[in-house]
Amino acid sequence: MQLSRLSAVPIAATAFAIALLGGAAHLLRYPTIQAQTPAASQLSVYSPQVFYTVPLLNLNGQPYVGLVELLEPLGTVDARPDGKKYKLKFTSPGAHELEFQFQEGKDNGKVKGDKVKLPSLFAIQSGRGYVPLASASELLSRALSTQIRLNPTARRLFIGNIGDRFTLDLRKGTPSKLFVSFDSTVNPTIATEPGHIRFTFRREPVMSVVDHETFTDPLITGASFSEHDGIAELDISGTSALMANFADGGKTIIVTGAPPPPPSVSELPIAQPSVVLSTAPIVKAPAGPRFLVLIDPAHGGSEIGSAISPTLPEKDVVLALARKVQHELANRGIAAGLLRNSDITITLDQRAISANAARPAIYVAIHAANSGKGVHVFTSLLPAAVVSTRDFLPWESAQTPYLDLSASVAGSVSAELETRKLPNTVLAAPLRPMNNIAAPAIAIEIASPSGDVNEIASATYLDQVAQSIAAGIAAVRGKIFEVRP
Repeated sequence: MQLSRLSAVPIAATAFAIALLGGAAHLLRYPTIQAQTPAASQLSVYSPQVFYTVPLLNLNGQPYVGLVELLEPLGTVDARPDGKKYKLKFTSPGAHELEFQFQEGKDNGKVKGDKVKLPSLFAIQSGRGYVPLASASELLSRALSTQIRLNPTARRLFIGNIGDRFTLDLRKGTPSKLFVSFDSTVNPTIATEPGHIRFTFRREPVMSVVDHETFTDPLITGASFSEHDGIAELDISGTSALMANFADGGKTIIVTGAPPPPPSVSELPIAQPSVVLSTAPIVKAPAGPRFLVLIDPAHGGSEIGSAISPTLPEKDVVLALARKVQHELANRGIAAGLLRNSDITITLDQRAISANAARPAIYVAIHAANSGKGVHVFTSLLPAAVVSTRDFLPWESAQTPYLDLSASVAGSVSAELETRKLPNTVLAAPLRPMNNIAAPAIAIEIASPSGDVNEIASATYLDQVAQSIAAGIAAVRGKIFEVRP
């Protein structure tokens, strides 16, 4: 079965992307993944070069922002408090230098010798200088010599002409489809409640000229945009459950009706412990053989993983690599699905449950590290044992019957990495959820190819790793069951 290049994210019973992968042998009941709202005490800053957040301090009933925290991601900062006096030198990447001078308890100061008036008093806390949030736009404008737009209520600040506006195009039909188009790739968190699907944008500078739009459609009835707590949200309302597809490299989101759940035929017996964790209806197996690779990008949502750099979390690197692996497998005629295709939080147990429900031929977890060099290919560290795949499998060691096949996949991927002259090591480790996967399973952890963390997200490097993984899987395809029992 060849999956579409559109990666589906169903929203009816679960936010897992895997629920729409064809041919699943079991349909398990999972809770909807809810969006995690960040704390209100932070400012989101968007610039053409970097996105970052700055913690806010509540002083005298109003938000304050630290000068060092605000300026440091944008250039070089040298701050020197001297009693109640505070001096800070800022050098932009273009070698433009200026000095800030303030005094604790005063509402005036100087920027490069020019007087500035603050809306309230300057403060020093633990040796750090703080200014009222309302003054951030003026101070940044002087420092960067560019336009600054601040939404103090929403806690969002935009530097320069940055801003990603979107268009809504409702195409009526059976079913109706709403096309939400952006200028650049977006990666929102997705959550639902009855009659709504909500997209939460944390890192993208998404903006809108219209807060609400109503549609005269029997399925999709409206769209609302809001900004608050350093994030932007787009809420689509409808008369029934909705789902989302990503297209055009993540620049377009297509909202349409979610398919109804499959009919229940019978119930599975409860086995304790077992990879089948609950009673669940059985759905019809695929009509013909299929070879499905399930790719599991680690972390997501509130779980950022390792900080590859101050502005690049592991969760973003692994999702980018996972999408490239999916593309490379598709080019080789191998169907591949992503367990996570958006910025959502999924627990380890939920990952394993979804993976086992999809019954993949191979499971591939993707990780990234902020230290080390090259690629680590992991298999599960479990003792060898003779276990039939037709028996109930213990949850903590469901991987045991597949250890030899997993080792074959790992060795094949390692050989392809060697072909592309990428340093790599094959290791065994007690990793979850890999131990709980009832299929050949490997985990890939990438570090920088040279030891410089700035190179880990290089498009060339990610392409080479993705090609190695896909070629390694293609080489051992004949050894893996077409349809697992």
